[in-house]
Amino acid sequence: MAAPLRQVLVAGAFTLVGLALLAVPARFEGPVLVPVSDGHGLSVLDGIGAGLLAVAVTWLEVLVVWRLPRLALPPRALFGLGLLAGLGIGLVIASAFSGFFWWWAVGAGAVGVAALVLVPLTARR
Repeated sequence: MAAPLRQVLVAGAFTLVGLALLAVPARFEGPVLVPVSDGHGLSVLDGIGAGLLAVAVTWLEVLVVWRLPRLALPPRALFGLGLLAGLGIGLVIASAFSGFFWWWAVGAGAVGVAALVLVPLTARR
């Protein structure tokens, strides 16, 4: 198995475990250690899941940036994917700190679409 593919698979596994930990219902998480806003708070389990996601996403970003010249995507496509991912991250952050409670799903979907385009291309080249 090629090194980039192996790295993408490991980062993908970290992502899945992190998402699974974040999806645990609140009644099983334990007490909120750091309140973020109304309806949002960080428990120990959330912290572990968020840490795994942060490592995985950073790892995938570094892999994509290192291999960006080999992807041979047109500038408009790169701009569009970057705009989509940036808008998605913005919506996720805004939903945590404001009343946009369910907009995190739209933001996560936008980031997911950008990742589903770039990560497989990165793993192949």
